[in-house]
Formats: sequence, C-alpha cells, structure tokens
Amino acid sequence: MLGSTQSRKTKELILYIANRLSSKNNYGLTLLNKSLYFIDSISYLKRGKGISNFTYVKQTFGPTPEPRQFLFLRDTMVASGDIEITESEFFGRLQKRFVARREPEVDVFNVEEIIIIDDVLSNIEDFTGAQISEMSHEFPAWKAAADREELPLFTFLLSSKTPTESDIEWAKAAIEECIE
Repeated sequence: MLGSTQSRKTKELILYIANRLSSKNNYGLTLLNKSLYFIDSISYLKRGKGISNFTYVKQTFGPTPEPRQFLFLRDTMVASGDIEITESEFFGRLQKRFVARREPEVDVFNVEEIIIIDDVLSNIEDFTGAQISEMSHEFPAWKAAADREELPLFTFLLSSKTPTESDIEWAKAAIEECIE
C-alpha cells in the first residue's frame, strides 16, 4: 500500500482536512476526496510530488484516491480511533463524513505543504459535493480517461487549449535541453 512515513503523512492530511472542514455543512466524503486530489495535484505542480502519495483514478463523480489504498487507510484510521464515519442528510442525499477524533500532527508537513493545503482548502471549502464533482469533470485528464483508469498527477497539466507559438518554442527548447 503506502510506505510507513508516507502513510503517516497521508493519515495526518486526512485528519487536517477533516478538522478544517468539519464545521462546514457541505463537507462530506466527496469534498474530502476532491480535496486530496487537488492538494496532491497542486503540490505536484509546485514541488514535483504530491503530499499524500495516493494514486488517483477516474470514477463516475470525478477523481478519487485509488479505492484499495483509500479503503485500507480508512479502515486503519477507524480501527485506531483516529476518525469516525458519520452519516447525515444533506439536500436529500446521504452524506458520509470523516470526523477527526484527534488533532492532526502538523509537524509531518513542511511550511510549503501547509501553505498548499490551506490554499486549496480555502478555494474549495464552500463547494458542495455535486459542485466540486462537476468542476472536476472539466479537467481534460478526467474526460480522456476510461473508468477506473489511473490519473497520474502530471495529467493535471493537460489542457484542451491550442498551444501558442511561444508554448511550442518553449517545448522545443525544453526537449533540446533534455537531449543534451
């Protein structure tokens, strides 16, 4: 599954998100999943690697952590008492929530990671599950992937825009630099 150091960081990230969003009526499993995806994707763009090290896949309602990884970690966290899963009604639908049973150990994150996490959460914390899913369906990688296909973090860079001449020149220069 995940290495022990990375598993600890991933657990603390889930607790951090749960603590940060738990007071929001719209917070549920969908918002948690999308938070993880966006945090890791933005971290990849800025640092060249994710924070949680989850593998993401295309699912009906958008990108999610690979189910076996996520469910294993969820079950581990429930068994250890780190989280509990609650269910409530939200706009006529059953909403599952991860509720943190303890504070996250933020010392596992560096300053840059905390800034990324807080920035992403600030930008998406008011979205409902339906809204954040709909937004995630606009990404070219999600559109192009088959159901349950892996969405490597670098696919977050895909665009449906036609490249400009300067984009093409930059790409040629970057390729030349790699060849040398």
